[in-house]
Amino acid sequence: MNVLFKQVKGYLTMKNLPVLGHILCCAVLFAAGATTAADVCAVEKPYDFRARLADVHKPNRRDWNLTAQAGEFAFADGMKIVVGDQPDALVTRAAEDFRDYLLTSMGVNVSVVSAAKSPAVTVTVDGAMKAREYAIAVTEKGVALRAADAKAAAQGLYRLEDRMNLRCAPFLATGAETRRPRFSPRMTHSGWGCDQFPDAHLAQMAHYGLDAILIFTKAVDVTKGVPNIDIADTIRRAKAWGLDTYLYSYVLAFAHPEDPGAKELFADTYGRVAAMYPEAKGIIFVGESCQFPSKDERVLPYCYWEKAKIAEHRKKGDARPLAGWFPCRDYPDWLNAVKAAIRAKAPNMEVVFWSYNWGYHDEKLRLALLNALPRDITLQATFEMFERFEKRNGLPSRVADYSLTYVGPGRYFSSEAKEAKKLGMKMYAMSNTGGHTWDFGTIPFDPFPYQWHKRFDAVVKAHDDWNLAGLMENHHYGWWPSFVSELSKEAYTEGGMPFEDHLRAIAARDYGAQNVADVLAVWKDWSEKIVDMHSENENQYGPFRYGPAYPFNAMEPDLKPEDLPIPPMYLTLNYRQSAAKDDSLKLQLELLDPMVESFMKGGDKFLAMAAAENDAARKENALRMGWHGQYMARCCLTARNTKAAVLAERAKDRTAVVKIAQAEYDNAKAALALVESDSRLGWEPTMLYRGGPEMIKWKLRYLEKHYGVR
Repeated sequence: MNVLFKQVKGYLTMKNLPVLGHILCCAVLFAAGATTAADVCAVEKPYDFRARLADVHKPNRRDWNLTAQAGEFAFADGMKIVVGDQPDALVTRAAEDFRDYLLTSMGVNVSVVSAAKSPAVTVTVDGAMKAREYAIAVTEKGVALRAADAKAAAQGLYRLEDRMNLRCAPFLATGAETRRPRFSPRMTHSGWGCDQFPDAHLAQMAHYGLDAILIFTKAVDVTKGVPNIDIADTIRRAKAWGLDTYLYSYVLAFAHPEDPGAKELFADTYGRVAAMYPEAKGIIFVGESCQFPSKDERVLPYCYWEKAKIAEHRKKGDARPLAGWFPCRDYPDWLNAVKAAIRAKAPNMEVVFWSYNWGYHDEKLRLALLNALPRDITLQATFEMFERFEKRNGLPSRVADYSLTYVGPGRYFSSEAKEAKKLGMKMYAMSNTGGHTWDFGTIPFDPFPYQWHKRFDAVVKAHDDWNLAGLMENHHYGWWPSFVSELSKEAYTEGGMPFEDHLRAIAARDYGAQNVADVLAVWKDWSEKIVDMHSENENQYGPFRYGPAYPFNAMEPDLKPEDLPIPPMYLTLNYRQSAAKDDSLKLQLELLDPMVESFMKGGDKFLAMAAAENDAARKENALRMGWHGQYMARCCLTARNTKAAVLAERAKDRTAVVKIAQAEYDNAKAALALVESDSRLGWEPTMLYRGGPEMIKWKLRYLEKHYGVR
């Protein structure tokens, strides 16, 4: 297929070939695809991916052909892990977790004790060390782990696991290292399911260096994802793994602090939540989720659900935004009133104010608000958003929402971070460095390590230059344990491994030493191609959110939400609406072609590795990365076919639309095999299977009925 692509590509790009013909030929070519998932694996049922996700320690990671070398300490059956007479509960849990790791992953049976004559590992807490710091000294007789506190001790034990995983054996090179995480908190939403945090998922997060979870909180024991849940229990269980909890506020008490009864209302809402969860580390507010009837004359004093009132103003030409989308001058009054209600019940609860919703406004307006904010809160800004730039072919682009296409920091973030440093305010970033952005909606993580490396370096520089202290590392799309999270853990740790050395070691571990060069070549090419993604709303709320399940209805009536088998969420249902005035479609299509080729060829490469691999774990790794690449290619194909259909529809060319519909039918059918082979593809924690098999099958039926394709 790849040879054919190169032969046909030269013809397709000839200057005298009409653009629409180019579109049609490429769509048909790519729809042919490569080896499908159905050729190599049985169908998974929905949510089968959680069985894989539940493995905190992967079984049988040891290569039994390896032997300890001179200058290495080797764990052996019967050895002891010493934690002292009265260890912190977290130290004991981490030590028992380490014991389970050695048994499950490395086939070595050890025990955890309070004292022993010749221990394999001795854990000591030393309060004189820097916060979050730990030191590891390995000799041929054993390991001494010294840590600032219990959380640092746990991270030290996880570090031993990381080293042995890369070694593929229970051997540790002798020597000493001192490490310290640069950022705290490192917050994450759940990748198991919206606001769902089973113990295994919490354990995974702790192992990857994350130290806080995020819960979308609407009211006491009511979250965005779960209407009846014991939030306090989640907080306790997270704490048992060394994880703090931040409540992401969806609490809405629509009142101005000067209104009669406002104090009582805030106490009964925000104060009640704080009283129920005093162990939560903090609460996060963002404009659209904490609206109030501002008295700032530059905004409309309504809540977003008051649509009739808003519409009446719009009819009169009043384009003022709502308070949730503007840096109103009375936000400090609102924050002080809400903060008082919270801290009356939880005096130490951190209040985080995220300026996401007005990052596109004039810098003077934003900085004026920052200067008026109370100094005992934390400011948060999104790292790369709102930046405008040109793609390599001249396509004007803007980072509409969380994206890896632009490394950052953007001017919005930089301006606020500089001002926060000047004002002495604590500063966090929404960085997406948990490994997933909004560039693709329904994949578990973004496998673009070289682009991530640039983001990691930029975030660390913001730490060094502007005192950036903490990170929110993902949003709705949640967190998935991946090699990207391994890389971010090292990048965000003082004393961490150099990026290139770490990436090569991961590639050798997961795919075999003989495949390292090929793996890195694919990842490098993918990393270069993601920059070509057009991260505007019509993609992020269109074909790239749902992938190949995105509806195709060119030259057919607009679809209604009730037409779909699953109610749409976060979706522009009819693409022609979002692209009605878009004159950049041809430029976007120019960039999509190389993305499709790159992701499909890379997927083919990994599937070839799987076919040649005898080791079961490496075979599965290669299969899933191959499917991952192919699925990304098919997401890009859906985007290109959807855009091509808009052009054909504008030209009133029904024949062209039908040809594109056939190409998209073939593409969706191939994608169906992928989402059925890996149940995580097509799924997303808040949207669930809106990109999954049921939606794709509906789409195929729709295409058959309306375009006569098969």
